[in-house]
Amino acid sequence: MSLRQHFSRLMAATIVVAATVGVTGSTGVEVAHAAGMGAGGEYHPLTPARVFDSRPGIAVNDPAPGPKAISGPGSTFDIQLLGLGGIPNAPADVLGVVANITVTEPTSTGYLNAYGKDAAAGTAAIINFVAGQTVPNLAIVRPGAEGKLTIKLAAGTGTAHVIVDVFGWFSTSASSDLTGARLEPVTPGRIFDTRSGLNRSAPETPLAAGEFVTIPIRGVDAAEPTTTDIVPNSANVVGVVLNMAGVNNIAGSANTHLSVIPSNLAAGTAPSTANLNLARGQVKSNMVIVPVDPTDGSIRVYNNSGTTHVVLDVVGYLVKRRDETRRGRVVPLGAPYRVFDTREAQWQSVPLGAGQAEDWSFSDFAGSVTIGGVEVGKQLGVIGNLTSASLTRQYPTIPVASYLTVYPSDAAVRPTSANLNMTEGPPTPNMVIMKYSATTTVRVYNYAGNNHYIYDASAVILSD
Repeated sequence: MSLRQHFSRLMAATIVVAATVGVTGSTGVEVAHAAGMGAGGEYHPLTPARVFDSRPGIAVNDPAPGPKAISGPGSTFDIQLLGLGGIPNAPADVLGVVANITVTEPTSTGYLNAYGKDAAAGTAAIINFVAGQTVPNLAIVRPGAEGKLTIKLAAGTGTAHVIVDVFGWFSTSASSDLTGARLEPVTPGRIFDTRSGLNRSAPETPLAAGEFVTIPIRGVDAAEPTTTDIVPNSANVVGVVLNMAGVNNIAGSANTHLSVIPSNLAAGTAPSTANLNLARGQVKSNMVIVPVDPTDGSIRVYNNSGTTHVVLDVVGYLVKRRDETRRGRVVPLGAPYRVFDTREAQWQSVPLGAGQAEDWSFSDFAGSVTIGGVEVGKQLGVIGNLTSASLTRQYPTIPVASYLTVYPSDAAVRPTSANLNMTEGPPTPNMVIMKYSATTTVRVYNYAGNNHYIYDASAVILSD
């Protein structure tokens, strides 16, 4: 496969770069859909479960516990997915799995990719890391041969530990489980912020160590911009997709992790999985897919240690009872696919400047996604990994921190939410839903500095 791109620049209040993402050939989505293109792709949330951990003493489903090799060309090992953590054991039932993959204790710089056993690896990356970092990222992966996932650690020379937590799965048309939900992407909207006091008792009230906070989801309004009922107040809403940021740079901060769960736990019980690991002083984002409590339509956020600010932006929700339509069905690609990389000459090696935005047309990409050689048709958006590859200073003597915001190009105003927070230093990844405009175009905004970034697609969202 190859990509073609054409650049033009439009002068506006901010500079907008119009770009076209073109793809030749198929992205390799090969799934048996008994009822045609509109079948399968329903999401089934699970109680979060750890299905793999390589760390000795606490190893989970690792027949040879211990650090895994990182090598220049890439070292690989396989883990079991099907039949674990509530995922069905039948390959014919499972189209894809939503997993939070974490690299911890790496001894060198590198990256992690994950793909079905015996599938083509491609050039994509799910996690980028440097020595000593703990980096999680949400991913949509397709189990391969024997229901297994291949983990690849590459680019450095050293070792790292890997942890995999599963949060849900997507069914095929052959699945006997017909209770799944569809994904409805939205223009991002903020629903919780401990800094401003949004849906919190008072401003500047961070989460304390061991604290749970309950946040309404069904019928919640968003701010920045104001959006009434960004998630409908309906019993058919069974889950929410959030971009969660931890702002762990305040007095009393410590190394911690944040967990998001649907319902209250027994007193004195902490969640067994983590959605976001935070080092002291760090500002970091991670996408979260979580069921809502069926009784009160809320979710719970837990902070493990120290004190940290937490920000939640809704980027989509899960709704059941849409069997008559294609809308919201999610189709994972055969393996993660690199859509663009602004560092490459193919995209003119131009970083996105401070306060600038650029538009990306996905028309050619959307038209190239096929199942069995047949185009899947209209799509609402694409899900994949957005990575800030390098952030450099606008002014040589002034340090820079920035964020990227992704939204449909026809949105009335730019959301103030952030999909990805980064500082100078190593690459920073996060899974992102790119909701398309009416012209299949998305806009990426950069707050500060000069930002090179990469997008690796892992799934598409079908439309009618």
